[in-house]
Amino acid sequence: MEKMKSIWLLALMMMGSTVGMAEEEAVPSGVTVDIDTFTGGTVVEKEQSEPANDGSVVVTITVTPAMGYSIAKDDIEVYATIPAAQTREGEETPGIAEPLTLSYDGSEETDVEDKTRERDYTFTVPAGLGAWVRTAIFHSVLNISKDENSEVVWAYNAETKAMTISGTGETFDFEGEGFVDPWASFRAEITTVTVEAGVTGLGAKIFDGCTSLTDITILGTEQVVAFGVGAIPEGVAVDVPGNLYNEYLSAGLTVTSTAAVEMTGVNFGDNNHYDTFVGAVDMMVPSVLKAYIITGISGSDLVLSEVSTIPAGVPVLVFSEALTGDDFRTAGATEVGQAPTSLLKVAPEGGKEVALGEVYLLYNDVFYYAQAGTIPAGGIYLQPESASGTRGYYALTRGTTAIDSQRIISLDSKAPWYTLDGRKLSTMPSKKGIYIKDGKKVIIK
Repeated sequence: MEKMKSIWLLALMMMGSTVGMAEEEAVPSGVTVDIDTFTGGTVVEKEQSEPANDGSVVVTITVTPAMGYSIAKDDIEVYATIPAAQTREGEETPGIAEPLTLSYDGSEETDVEDKTRERDYTFTVPAGLGAWVRTAIFHSVLNISKDENSEVVWAYNAETKAMTISGTGETFDFEGEGFVDPWASFRAEITTVTVEAGVTGLGAKIFDGCTSLTDITILGTEQVVAFGVGAIPEGVAVDVPGNLYNEYLSAGLTVTSTAAVEMTGVNFGDNNHYDTFVGAVDMMVPSVLKAYIITGISGSDLVLSEVSTIPAGVPVLVFSEALTGDDFRTAGATEVGQAPTSLLKVAPEGGKEVALGEVYLLYNDVFYYAQAGTIPAGGIYLQPESASGTRGYYALTRGTTAIDSQRIISLDSKAPWYTLDGRKLSTMPSKKGIYIKDGKKVIIK
């Protein structure tokens, strides 16, 4: 019987401690055990028994859940593997031959109910084969919910210094006389926290003393997670879902969002190049577009300022030479920036009542006077700093950002144009003459 080293991959033990490599021991020829690294705990080969008469070998593994995790026998899968000599050329991992059966090795009188404890299991490797611990599922078990009818659990990966909080409901508050938080012994080591969907609240001072914490990521997209007093340490970035970005901001929190955000509600139509857009989060302008803030009016021209980031809540004028709404792609959101002043506005909840000529609406690449009425909630309109009684439209020249300095006339945004003999025109006339619009004669000079 020759000597060979057991092949294994060791995971970092609970509380940041490590398990050293075992010393050389007698192992029958051809029997090896590969051990993977599993989040939430450690699986280590402990010993291999002498082979039986049929060549099979009994192997013991030690399973150790990390702080905040548990594991049951059924959560571990061990497979026999085909020897390398029989594995197809080019395969990095030996082929799986068959699953092996785990049994408790009896090191305690009974297999204890507390699955957070270290215990030993055994399995038998057939003659001539190796073994592979393919699956070890460690479960978070420590409940920190404030409501006995719900469950919020936490788990900590000592190797990555990452904590995960999952489940349903709110956590309790981490304060009070004599209170000791469940991760007190290693709280200064935690660097990142992920809060999974279903968690609705983080209690007061939950991360108090987590001096290495830099990032908290919120995954739930259905509702805003409530934060108790002092729950978020100063200087810690909180990454939130893009669709809830404004709601987190309105709650008075300093947040960021790196989630992809879809630019919806924009359609340039078949022959148009401009549309208006407002986003819930700061967004990078896709390469296929240009975006502009309307910062003022100079004579008959709108003053445009191109931006590379569309600030959250700030309506912009977007331009594309050949793009329809169906061609839009998502754009990565960025950290919140300072919102510039724009003459484009967004109608509030309940809409905005306007008088004739008070504001302008974009229609077929032209900002026209709006008729008296209500602009629906979320509608984008152009409102000059001072009202003009004569200026009826601002035309955007197709394909450029220049402004067409045609004669200004009063007109509404959608009423069709007709010639004097009653022929309906598809667009505003460009030739000089007399036309009919909204039942009135209009002279184009």
